[in-house]
Amino acid sequence: MHLKKELGANIRKYRKLNKMTQEKLAELVDVEINSISSIETGKFFPSPDNLVKIANALDISLSDLFTFYNSSTCESYIEEINKNIAIIQNNKEKLGAINTFIKHIVSLS
Repeated sequence: MHLKKELGANIRKYRKLNKMTQEKLAELVDVEINSISSIETGKFFPSPDNLVKIANALDISLSDLFTFYNSSTCESYIEEINKNIAIIQNNKEKLGAINTFIKHIVSLS
């Protein structure tokens, strides 16, 4: 995958994790909604200023935006899950939803 596509996929992932629409993210970053769509699909690369605004709006670090997991090892999934949990560690509602989802997945095994 190319850098623009991987970055866009990460922005989409963190936006959805925060239950945020493209419209809301565009508003917070002060860009048009089609800009967010183009960034998420890998058509365009955001400016450095907008990268900072996007990270701030998603309450993540810039390094999180550029941390890509191309391998599908168990270790890489665990690392990514732990990073995502760290992002929401003080949000009881989101943690409860994740716990419920995990319990459901485990019960399917």
